[in-house]
Amino acid sequence: MAYNEDSSASGHDEPWIQWFCGLKGHEMFCEVERSYIEDGFNLYGLRTCVSNFSDCLDLILDRIGPDDSDDSHLTQSACTLYGLIHARYIITAHGLDAMYNKYASKEFGTCPLVQCAGQPVLPLGLKDEMGSETVKIFCPKCQCVYHPPPIRWRNHGGTGPTGVDGAAFGTTFAHLFLMTFSNLVPDPLPKDSAYIPRVFGFRVHMSARQRASGGSNTSTSSSASATRQQQQQQQQQQRESNNAIAEENIRRSSSVGRRSLDAKDKIDPSASASLETSQDQAVTGLNPKGDGRKGGTATNSKQGIEEDSSAKKTKSGKRKNDNESVNSNSNNSKKSNGEKRRRKAEN
Repeated sequence: MAYNEDSSASGHDEPWIQWFCGLKGHEMFCEVERSYIEDGFNLYGLRTCVSNFSDCLDLILDRIGPDDSDDSHLTQSACTLYGLIHARYIITAHGLDAMYNKYASKEFGTCPLVQCAGQPVLPLGLKDEMGSETVKIFCPKCQCVYHPPPIRWRNHGGTGPTGVDGAAFGTTFAHLFLMTFSNLVPDPLPKDSAYIPRVFGFRVHMSARQRASGGSNTSTSSSASATRQQQQQQQQQQRESNNAIAEENIRRSSSVGRRSLDAKDKIDPSASASLETSQDQAVTGLNPKGDGRKGGTATNSKQGIEEDSSAKKTKSGKRKNDNESVNSNSNNSKKSNGEKRRRKAEN
């Protein structure tokens, strides 16, 4: 915590909290209510963070005067303890109200970005552990974090900038404050508000910055161009390989199509023979036994056809025999009639 031997508490008559908040560079701190510090529940877990916790607490609450203890180490520990208590207090309802007044009066400062046009900022800690980072300022308009002005870092009588610990404000306060007082949230910066470098009214190209940066940037740009060319070559090779694969697939598909057509031509004669066989079976419709049942193999169907043809031949033969017998009988009857007539004539 920001404290120097020159800013010792010895010899002052005001309460310790007012003295601490009145130090140069402590403008961001608010005065924590005495009742909040006296409540042991609010101090839970802080005993292990500082040495001589009870003495430091008595010094903050003015239970012991500054004349009773001139130990600078005790005063430094009391400043650290007050910072931890302050981080817890400013996220309560009373603490947010106290910080609201300081924000409205721009006691935390304004954004250093020109486009933000003096937007009030909020104190912010990048970490919640003491001794890690100094306090920063957060702009709700550009949503950026900046270092505070040097005047707010210095203590009264100090020879150099002594940083205020960011853990005294924590990582939560700034964002919780904007969520609580949503009417204070400004409109974000427009996208076309970024500053554009110009020379005689013309925009400065990025290549000009690279040439002006020297040999290191030249080597970097050359290596970047070589890497870009290598990437382009790899992409070209990849495209060529993809084209070759596509052509090979087309050739294979065409050869497979030709093979299928040749196979179809070879299969067609047998397919026609099987078609004729199936037609014969459909015409015959009987098995070799001729019992009227359908089905049977191709051999049985052929045998059935042969038997049918032989049966037709036998039937035709019988018809011829019958005709011959009828003709012979008629001839015999004619002969017998002629003989009878001759006998009558002779008589």
